[in-house]
Amino acid sequence: MSATALYTLNTAHWTFDFSAAVQMQNPGEPYRGTCPAYLVEHPEGTVLVDTGVSPELVADPASYGPAGAAHMAPLLETLEQNEDQHLVNLLDSIGYAPEDIDVVVMSHLHTDHAGNLDLFPDAEFVVQKEELRYAFYPDGVQRLFYVTGDFHHLRRMDYDVTAVRGEYDVFGDGSVVAFPTPGHSPGHQSVQVELSDAGSVILAIDAANHREGYEGELAASFAHSLSDSVESIQAIKRRAELADADVYVHHDPDDIGRLPEPPAALE
Repeated sequence: MSATALYTLNTAHWTFDFSAAVQMQNPGEPYRGTCPAYLVEHPEGTVLVDTGVSPELVADPASYGPAGAAHMAPLLETLEQNEDQHLVNLLDSIGYAPEDIDVVVMSHLHTDHAGNLDLFPDAEFVVQKEELRYAFYPDGVQRLFYVTGDFHHLRRMDYDVTAVRGEYDVFGDGSVVAFPTPGHSPGHQSVQVELSDAGSVILAIDAANHREGYEGELAASFAHSLSDSVESIQAIKRRAELADADVYVHHDPDDIGRLPEPPAALE
């Protein structure tokens, strides 16, 4: 069985230095990256991959979550998000409400991927166990990107959290498969989707932050492990070759613009 549609829902644009996204390349050049979530339609359920940037964080970082996130205020000065880009409104624009989401696959728990988790209290959350553990006690530069207000809900007993090691086949039919691609963060995972019309698609997420980084195997400068990042990019390339899959890099607006449109959008 295949997934029937893939929607790209861009929750913000964030501008930062290109050399941060692609190691030591074009320093000083601004890079305006996308911050999407993805909705996958499948005959047996609806999957959201990542949850984008929280409007509450953008509006008042100092009061966000149980511990606040005042350190994010300077970083958020280069983020653009309008009301239409709030995830709940993006879902509504394609005919969905938060309660329609059955499974949320988290690529990792950095703040540009893990906002809005509180919108989905009844969904199953799929996250790599190593990522879940590290997020609460990050170190080094990674401390900037893990905001407890995003993901503290995952510690609640009433949230359905599937903490996995290795690959995870969401529907058991090979149509939506999360697979580990550590490096950008310790428990980063990418997602392969088999679409009935467009064939195999790999959402590399942040395994690379730009097409140039993916092609040249140049990870983000702030990656948790540069060596693991390179190995993960190489693993994605091998997987794509075996599956004849197209690979898409999360923050690259040109790459995201190439994603196959859902069939209804083509009518």
